[in-house]
Amino acid sequence: MTYRSAEKATEDYLQRIEERDKKLGAFIHVDADRALDQARGIDSLAKARHSLGPLHGGIVAVKDLLTVDGMPTYAGSAIPIDDIVPPEGPFVRALRAAGCVIIGKTRSTEFALGTFNRERRTPWNPCDEEVQRMPGGSSNGSAVATAAELCDFAIGSDTGGSVRLPAALCGVFGYRPSPGVWSIEGVFPLSPLLDTLGPLARSLEDIIAIFETLTPQRVGKARADRLRLGRPTKMFYDDLDPDVAACMDEAIARLKKAGVQVDPVDVPKLDLVDPVFAKMITADLVATLGRERVEKFYLRLDSVVRDRIKGGLEISAGDYATMVRRCATLSAAASERMAGFDAWITPTSPCIPMPVADCTTVEAAAAWNRRSLRNTRPGNVFSMCGISLPIEKLGSRLPVGLQLLGKCGDDAKLLAVARAALEALG
Repeated sequence: MTYRSAEKATEDYLQRIEERDKKLGAFIHVDADRALDQARGIDSLAKARHSLGPLHGGIVAVKDLLTVDGMPTYAGSAIPIDDIVPPEGPFVRALRAAGCVIIGKTRSTEFALGTFNRERRTPWNPCDEEVQRMPGGSSNGSAVATAAELCDFAIGSDTGGSVRLPAALCGVFGYRPSPGVWSIEGVFPLSPLLDTLGPLARSLEDIIAIFETLTPQRVGKARADRLRLGRPTKMFYDDLDPDVAACMDEAIARLKKAGVQVDPVDVPKLDLVDPVFAKMITADLVATLGRERVEKFYLRLDSVVRDRIKGGLEISAGDYATMVRRCATLSAAASERMAGFDAWITPTSPCIPMPVADCTTVEAAAAWNRRSLRNTRPGNVFSMCGISLPIEKLGSRLPVGLQLLGKCGDDAKLLAVARAALEALG
């Protein structure tokens, strides 16, 4: 295979960012000079016939929660946090060691708390050039940068669906690994028990290459006619937008035609997911920021964040301990219910991307946040790995995602199942 010059690729992406990102708003910082220097060094290694692996020369953007030496970290906020931003962590160092060029930092909703901010800029979803539509969140800048071809791939974080939802709404692939696959050191935390890092890319093979390069695991082959997928009987398929329902019906029909066995599964204790999630993440964020900082800068927070973070100021230590124990109980119950299935299959979100202009109040933003993330949050609370595959070509003008959820630790298996499913979907 002919080597692609990293310097030329970086120049091309910088040109696209210059041309398109004024409208899109995917980046909060573009590190042009440093990226070009990195690219030249990577090209020198290639000329000396020294390859750092499949990601050698890959141009990557990272979410504004990850610390990258020499770049600012705001965590999507306007309040001062310099004293609590962690040092650069092992994941960013691993990207560099794999030969990646880090081109810049992408936009995040404030502290990754939800999918939409009213006072902070929302990136423009490139799925519609005329109407600004929701790109999802909180890794919205990473999804937009990937979908608009402003980088080879991007890194986001996923605490309740913040990689999978924007991937689904922007029409790209998004993978949420099991907790512990990648260290979250060097990442501004939202909820350490639920936080994971995850890549967004324009192809599943890119996701697999990232996984295999940055872990010791390998993704094997799976045959569609030997797969058994669980279709949850509660909640996940309720109240779907018509385009989402049409795409999922067609996807499941194609999978069955390819020999995939799709059987109902009763997912346990779904009514506990939202209460556990809502209490844990707000309490964790208050603990990270500190009560004094929250109270001092309360009015500088985005109004959607202010509405949500209030609950975190009121949670007792006893209540928090109860939430942690419930997470463990829910994870164990979900793992038990995975028995006999290779993965669960659901819509990533019940929604297609709605116009941003329709979200005019805090109440509307809260309703969108709850509904759009409804199908992804259980995967985090259940400690599952998950991936969103774009399936809008099966029946929608706007992006639609298909979610596969796997048992905690079965990441290589999940990616093999996703590859077999994608082939069956055509």
